[in-house]
Amino acid sequence: MKMKTINRSLAHEIKSTLFKKAPFRQLAIYTQRCSLLLKLSFAFLLVAVQVQGQGQGSIDALHKRNQFRIGVGADYIKTVDLLYSTNMFKSIRTEVQLEYSHQSKKGIFWSDLHVFSGALIPNSGSDVEIYAKETDINGVESTEHKVLEISQIGFNLRLGYLHKMQQVRSSSNALYIGGSLEENLTYIPGFINIGLINNGSFNAKARFDYFLRNGKPIFLELGVPLASVVTRMPYHQSPGRPDESVLKSFFTGNNKLETLNHFQNVRFSIKYPLLVKKRIALDIMYAASWMHYYKPNHLTEAGSQLSLGFTF
Repeated sequence: MKMKTINRSLAHEIKSTLFKKAPFRQLAIYTQRCSLLLKLSFAFLLVAVQVQGQGQGSIDALHKRNQFRIGVGADYIKTVDLLYSTNMFKSIRTEVQLEYSHQSKKGIFWSDLHVFSGALIPNSGSDVEIYAKETDINGVESTEHKVLEISQIGFNLRLGYLHKMQQVRSSSNALYIGGSLEENLTYIPGFINIGLINNGSFNAKARFDYFLRNGKPIFLELGVPLASVVTRMPYHQSPGRPDESVLKSFFTGNNKLETLNHFQNVRFSIKYPLLVKKRIALDIMYAASWMHYYKPNHLTEAGSQLSLGFTF
């Protein structure tokens, strides 16, 4: 019979595997690759506009009083979490989007829920490996080798209102200004919680509807958090006391009220209707995001997303 124990050097061995490259070099490489992805995505969107431009459809489907949207998308995310590693990690996440909006003459009330999941792997492509030592009752030691698999799951829930400003330049184009309440959780199962973060925030939001010559609009949106309650793991990885629930301690014992100078979560999106009929619409949307928080150590995450949506 064997007694299995984890060697004290396990944490050191994990970190020695994770900590390899300087973060500034990683960030430089990452910026170049994100820039390329942004250009490719924007080019794809322009092609879609040109190809679908001849389809007029009924624009009334985009301005119904009550609208529902179901979407599916793919996120390409890059993460640097200095609490765990100086290495950069990447993830391709699948996302399901559920949205509702109520339009009136004065503005738009809206809500949405996005749920995502995906694997998190080192940007270098190499596996994250750990080693543990086993000692049997006779004192004979053996080494167990494992490849660590890291996954991400989470959701984003938002409720907001956009007030319609005066018409911009023409009777068609419109500008909306407003805000939203948001709850956002990224959860990583396991004991290496790279990128784990929870935040509830009050956001400023703007939307601009620009109508093309073919009669279809492009919807541009920008959102930034003004005040946020942010929760992250502490340095010692134990969010509470030994006799407390880990989940409860995480959400109640590590909350920090932050403003835009300490917590940034900027998002930009552009949406174009590919096909518009009397009561339904099919759209394509590109979104870019940038998130950064500095406690207890810097976490930086940026990504790009393409999604298809069905509005009815």
